[in-house]
Amino acid sequence: MEKRFIFSKKLQTISFVLILIGIITGVLAYMHDGNRFWANILFSNYFFLILTLGALFWMALQYIAEAGWSSAFKKVPQSMGAYLMPAMLVMFALVFFGLKYVYPWSNPEGHIEDYSKYPEFKEILAIKAPYLNNTFFIIRTVIYFLVWCGTAAILRKLSKKEDADKSQALKWFEKSRFYSKVYIFAFALTFIFAGFDYLMSLEPFWYSTLFSIKELISGFYHASAMIIIILFFMYKKGYFPFMNSSHWHDFSKYVFMGSILFAYAWYFQYMLIWYGNIPEEGEYYFLRRFHFSQDLFTLNIIINFFLPFIILLPNKLAKNPKVLVSVAFLVLAGLFLDVYLSVFPPLVHSFEGVEHSHPVFGLYEIGIFLGFLGIFLFVVFKKLSKEKYVLPINHPYLEESVLHHNVH
Repeated sequence: MEKRFIFSKKLQTISFVLILIGIITGVLAYMHDGNRFWANILFSNYFFLILTLGALFWMALQYIAEAGWSSAFKKVPQSMGAYLMPAMLVMFALVFFGLKYVYPWSNPEGHIEDYSKYPEFKEILAIKAPYLNNTFFIIRTVIYFLVWCGTAAILRKLSKKEDADKSQALKWFEKSRFYSKVYIFAFALTFIFAGFDYLMSLEPFWYSTLFSIKELISGFYHASAMIIIILFFMYKKGYFPFMNSSHWHDFSKYVFMGSILFAYAWYFQYMLIWYGNIPEEGEYYFLRRFHFSQDLFTLNIIINFFLPFIILLPNKLAKNPKVLVSVAFLVLAGLFLDVYLSVFPPLVHSFEGVEHSHPVFGLYEIGIFLGFLGIFLFVVFKKLSKEKYVLPINHPYLEESVLHHNVH
């Protein structure tokens, strides 16, 4: 049971190859089209950032709820938190060098054709200027990552103390529980504004009070799927040999519940905006449904809600790890599509050779995303390999997790 994770040479090589693909593709994209390059940087970095923050939220929730069944697996979401550092570096590069390429409020003349002919646009941007300006945007980004990295570092430090000091394990557990509450509160508060900043401000003339709530739900929901995939990979490699159908069933509940919450937030944002017939709000859906791709617009809710809900509804399927991990991959594809539909529709008109707003997906999108995938895999598995043991050996509820629903 007291086993250390081995970051194999094969897995390291795969990570490095993916990173190399991303670097080469990124250089080509930057040389060919700066707007498309920075759009892909935002898209890929946000994809893995939301998974990272959602994973830490998942771990914090287990502490707060004093969940025993999941305690053996806490080092997986904890290690996913390692991506915060590269995410921060990439986001800093974006806010210092790429703002004018991505965000219309930073460079309206470069994004809005005949900008001088639209005085109403100038008026709206002037009203929002105290919030949407380069300096304050940078300050907010610094605050976000200080909060996220700081709370994650505290939880990681307490986890190490728990592993090293069996006699005081309960003390460190209680402290971890307290700081988990701090993390959840801090994450919810900061990520609401981060959602406004990183995605919603791509269309500064659009309004929605539900958007960041949907993003919060999405982080938790899709991170649960990524945790399942990593655990399944490790399980197949011989780690967590005690895992049984009860564990998989409990993991499936997070995905099942997440699909419902995601659909709830998605539908109510769509229904309230569309039914209200408010132009400055309805343009978000009008662009994506009628001027970008109605097929992708519909597919988004099918992948993120309908299919996971239907497949995981029967308990027999929800307890099957192969079925569950297949659904988890499907859910991550749903996140890919959801973030794509948030980032690209308002930006593709500025790409080289693109005259109208329609889906653009090619070598640059694939290559840069694979590069970020390589970074994510490397930092997560490298962090796992630095842990003395895969299991939190002194966790007060470890035995409950190992013997979860087993017959004694």
